[in-house]
Amino acid sequence: MLTIKLPQIFRVHQVPRIFWEDGIMSGYRHPKSSALDCVLSSFQMTNETVNIWTHFLPAWYFVWRFLVLSSSLDLWRDPFHWPLLLYLLLVCLYPFASSCAHTFSSMSARARHICYFCDYGALSLYSLGCAFAYGAYAMPDHWVSGVWHRYFVPAAALNSFICTGLSCYSRFPELERPRLSKVLRTAAFVYPFLYDNIPLFCRLLFFFWSNCPWSDAVTGYCYHLLFALLTGFLFASHLPERLAPGRFDYIGHSHQLFHICAVLGTHFQLEAILCDARSRRAWLRGRLPVPGLPGTFGTAGLALLGNAAIIGAFTAALPRAP
Repeated sequence: MLTIKLPQIFRVHQVPRIFWEDGIMSGYRHPKSSALDCVLSSFQMTNETVNIWTHFLPAWYFVWRFLVLSSSLDLWRDPFHWPLLLYLLLVCLYPFASSCAHTFSSMSARARHICYFCDYGALSLYSLGCAFAYGAYAMPDHWVSGVWHRYFVPAAALNSFICTGLSCYSRFPELERPRLSKVLRTAAFVYPFLYDNIPLFCRLLFFFWSNCPWSDAVTGYCYHLLFALLTGFLFASHLPERLAPGRFDYIGHSHQLFHICAVLGTHFQLEAILCDARSRRAWLRGRLPVPGLPGTFGTAGLALLGNAAIIGAFTAALPRAP
């Protein structure tokens, strides 16, 4: 009978420092695992198992939502829905890239860097997808067709390059200056988040000041922002494992909670964007030109190539990094 031997699990001081996680004392995989060992490790309890599944399963949930919406909204042929199409594709990409990064990051130190470079690039593109959707459907009424509205998405594309470049660079001083590394990586994702959500902040302030009745879209954006704040807090604080090292090695540490909050935030964001796209369609189509290929797929393609080039450049620099 065929038996499969599961990979061995190690404690923190048995693996190189580059693999250490704050407050996580055990559950580490072999630092030179094979690809098969990495896949098998997702079916045994390690400190990465829940990280893998909390983004792998949601990736398929978002793929399912994409397929359902494709059949009901004619995403491919209706230019009004092209920004939504790009947003949905990038929503499917980022949790899948994250799951793959956590799965294969124990193959070597170099592989770990490359896996997370790709993860950061997917998150940067997701931030661009948010800008596509917000620019097309969520912009405040008095900003529609304004100068800032016209440059909102191109600026977000440039922000994706900054995000990928800064987050990839943050891995280089990780051992010598871990605090600097953390600050750079946090800033790399906080900046595009704040930029993308300027339209939402404006709309929420207007609703608070004018006492307007809350729409389903605004409620969804509030939930999205709440979970986004929780996501940022968990990423920066490393709680609860920092308070009790070793207690949350397998279940309950901050990165797992970070994944769950990120997915929930994206779910509410998607529902809110769909509400805006349906309820504001007639109003927006009377004030905005039909989205064209250069401003949608052209911009997304250039952003994809640019982010891939940045990842390639940092990958090439890895052998020279300390």
